[in-house]
Amino acid sequence: MADKFIYEDAVKELQDIVNKLGSGNVSLDESLKLYTRGIELSKLCDEKLKEIEQKFSVVDPSTGEEKEAEVK
Repeated sequence: MADKFIYEDAVKELQDIVNKLGSGNVSLDESLKLYTRGIELSKLCDEKLKEIEQKFSVVDPSTGEEKEAEVK
């Protein structure tokens, strides 16, 4: 994922990490590596979502003008 960040791939990898950690079948060292990778992926996904949210806009039906969407 170093070359091109793909959100769906990151979410899939996060799901795999959660499953591995939840299984209890990984060593302490491997758990730490998985946890660290999970935090990294989580931050990347959060940044990507914020970037996309900023690009959204809507058209005000009363004026026909474009304005920034309110994302909650």
